[in-house]
Amino acid sequence: MTDARGPYHLRPPIMTVRVEDTMDIMIVRDTVRRAAGLLGFSPAYRAQMASAGATLAELVLKTGEAHTVHLNGVINGNRVGLQISSETPWLAGISANNVLIALRSKLGDLVDEILLEGSTPPTIVMVTWLSEARGKLMHQDDE
Repeated sequence: MTDARGPYHLRPPIMTVRVEDTMDIMIVRDTVRRAAGLLGFSPAYRAQMASAGATLAELVLKTGEAHTVHLNGVINGNRVGLQISSETPWLAGISANNVLIALRSKLGDLVDEILLEGSTPPTIVMVTWLSEARGKLMHQDDE
């Protein structure tokens, strides 16, 4: 099993789910919801990101081989977000632009960013950034 990849600095939570059968899609959905909650996303955005994670899990399951979906917090400057990623060896040699167009059409506005990182093997990376509108203020507990 390899580590999660992506263009941003990783931060907790760091979780993985092995996708081997259809029951694992539900586990990915629940784990994404939990990770998003730990980062402070509101319930509506947790559900939205859970749908994106389940879509990725369903996609990798269709290859017929087990894969690992990585979930982790990310930081870019003062932004905090949730990254969902999975290696996709079956996409090696396929046009990255075509892959990204297909993913964006399937996922719509469920995530802020969809990237295809690396080439041996390529890794699908999806990121949703936390904002005041998407969650509770991070400092509310300090009052």
